[in-house]
Amino acid sequence: MRRRDSGQALIETTLVLFLLVAFALGTLDFGQYLHFHQSLAERARAAARYGAVNPTDRIGIQNVAVYNDPQGASNGATPALPNFTIAMVSVCLPGDRVCADPVAGPESRVTVTISGYQMVTFNLFIPRSFTNQPISVSVPSEAPFS
Repeated sequence: MRRRDSGQALIETTLVLFLLVAFALGTLDFGQYLHFHQSLAERARAAARYGAVNPTDRIGIQNVAVYNDPQGASNGATPALPNFTIAMVSVCLPGDRVCADPVAGPESRVTVTISGYQMVTFNLFIPRSFTNQPISVSVPSEAPFS
């Protein structure tokens, strides 16, 4: 009787471990996506808050989004997220006649949009990268625009 059941435990363990690893990798992928999405949303909010007070400093707004510092890399700052660049941050300022962002609304708003950030999954079975959805934040300007 024992001889016929000798491989059963090995097969059951293999199946259970396969499912456990798949769930663990799925959890890691989902957690990574949430972390990066929330970090990008916070970077957009911080840049929009800076832009509300400094509505003429487009480069400073982009630097705040990427480096959390208006001076940017020239001040020795490093990007807040890996592979995050200024090219991924677009800014619509008060007074801009043409603004590609439909969220901008009235002219007295500062809109920061982050798009094009690439994420890579942990999944070893189907490795892939994907681009995060654009994140837009629009706040009213608190400084007079001249």
